[in-house]
Order: sequence, then structure tokens, then C-alpha cells
Amino acid sequence: MVGLGVGNLLGVPQEGWPRYAVEASYPNGIRDIEVGPGEPDDDDLAQAIILAEAALEAGSADLDVEEIGRRFWRWAEENGRGIGIQTAGVLARIGGASPRCARGVGVEARVSAGRSALEAAREVWEASGRYSAGNGAVMRCAPLAIRWTQDDAGLARNTALSAAVTHADPRCIWSAVLTNVAVAMLLRGEDVARRAVVERTRQTAAKLGSSASPFGIEGAVPETVVDACSIPSACAPADLVLDGRDMGYTLKAMQVGLWCATQASDFEEALVAVVSAGGDTDTNGAVAGAVLGARFGLNAIPRGWREGLAEIRQGRQTLDELADRLAASAV
Repeated sequence: MVGLGVGNLLGVPQEGWPRYAVEASYPNGIRDIEVGPGEPDDDDLAQAIILAEAALEAGSADLDVEEIGRRFWRWAEENGRGIGIQTAGVLARIGGASPRCARGVGVEARVSAGRSALEAAREVWEASGRYSAGNGAVMRCAPLAIRWTQDDAGLARNTALSAAVTHADPRCIWSAVLTNVAVAMLLRGEDVARRAVVERTRQTAAKLGSSASPFGIEGAVPETVVDACSIPSACAPADLVLDGRDMGYTLKAMQVGLWCATQASDFEEALVAVVSAGGDTDTNGAVAGAVLGARFGLNAIPRGWREGLAEIRQGRQTLDELADRLAASAV
């Protein structure tokens, strides 16, 4: 959770920059958090917190998809910082109007008065010609890997449900599941290799079967997701071309997570390399930070970044505490 937070903050100011622009402005890489104290949580972190709280409140049950949709709507009304185009379109249908994205200035959210979350997500996907596969589901899913660390089927089911709230494309759903499978494996101290992550994800899909079909979720990993896992060995994040036209693509974010899980050797340098590669820097930073945190632990995160995160979010629930609560409820 702390890794997700610092990774997100590290990349917020440079979101959308091409790599050459980052290199020109930051010849030693992006190494300092430039977000000011009191700034509202960006979408990656804010939505991850919503999922964490929903998982805690669910107890032994699965996530309530429609309740999460309503919470996302409230967040978009009262804050909405960094909201993605696909998510905004879905939430406009859930709320019955475009969210106001008030960025934490005290606006009270209107009651949602539109479509159900699953209907809204599918409508937006269908309207795109089944093309939209943004990275919004991958960026926020890591807290669920803490909650369902010891339950592969529960992890797959609830990660898929969390994705389907706004992202109906199977690529989005299963790239989020695969990312969380990797995080859970790291948290359990298992040896994480690309083939092992793919195989474990396929096994969890088989366990899931048709149990999630009422939510429009198919129990099979798309081959496009599997193919995207074939990233070169001994590559760098820049080799993943994170700043291309598909910078917001869900499989790019998944590749960042998989690289961090299998090839990174140090929290700080790996996160700097990911964010400095340009593109969707805040989301890639959030995914990288979450995975690297699971791999290397809290103490591997530079003290200055942790202190910056605490200063920016002063007065809000700390991510350490939230992570501890999730770990205590893990199944």
C-alpha cells in the first residue's frame, strides 16, 4: 500500500510525458515527489483505498460490485483527480450525469441516479466497439492481494469483480487478476517467475470456472494477456515502450507489474526506472510501487519518499494502518 502511494505520487506531475521529455528534464531520473502537502489523492491511490475499505467491510463475503460503483461515483464527485476517460464515462452512467471532479474542495456528492455499475461498464465498452481496455483496473487492484493472499480462487474472483465495475473488457479483468496473482505470490514468499505467474493465473481461472459468469466474467485467461507476459529477460522498463500511443493500455500496466515482480533488483532504482520511462507515469508508478513493495518490503522504500507521502496525506488514514488491517483479515 505504501509502495503504491509513493509510486503514484512520484509520477503524477509527469503523467503523459514522452520518455525523451523526462530524460531532458530529469537526466538522473525522476527521484523526488513534487506533489504538495494537502493535495487530494490521485485516482490510482484513491480507488485502491476504496477497494481496500470495501474488502474489509465485506468480511467473509465477496465484494459488492454495485456498492463499489457508488463509492467510485462519490469519489469522482468530491475529488476525481486524475480520473481516466473510460472510468469517467462509466461513472457518468452510474451517476446519471458527468461527475463534477471537485478535487476535494468540499462539494458534497449527489446521489447516483443512473445505471448499475456492470451495465454502465459494459455499455461504455460496447460503445467503443469492444476496443477500450484502459489500465484503470490494474492500477487499483493490489489491496485485494493482501486481503485474499491465501485464497487463489477468492483472489481471482474478487479482483475480477473489482475490475468489472468500470472495465468490462476481458483483457482488463485478467490483466488485473494476473497482476494480483504475482503480488500474492510475492507476499507468500514464493519464487516468482513469468511462467509460474501465468500458470498460477490459469489455475485460478479454472477454479473460478463459470461462477462469475452472472457478472459477465469469463473463466478463461485471454491469449492476448498471456502473450503480453512474454517480455524479454534482462530488459529495462524503457524497453517496454511505456510512452507510446498505447500508454494507457491495461497490458502495458500489467507488463510493468510483471517486470517488477520478476526482474527488478532494488525498490528505488526500479521505481525510478519505471516512472522515468514516461507515458502514464502515475499509474505505472502505482503498479510498480505496489509490486515492488510486496517484493522488497516496507523498509526498502526510501525514508524520504515515505515521509513525503505522510506529509502530503497528513490527517488521512495512513496506508501502513490500512495494509495492517487487510493483512489481519487475510484468508
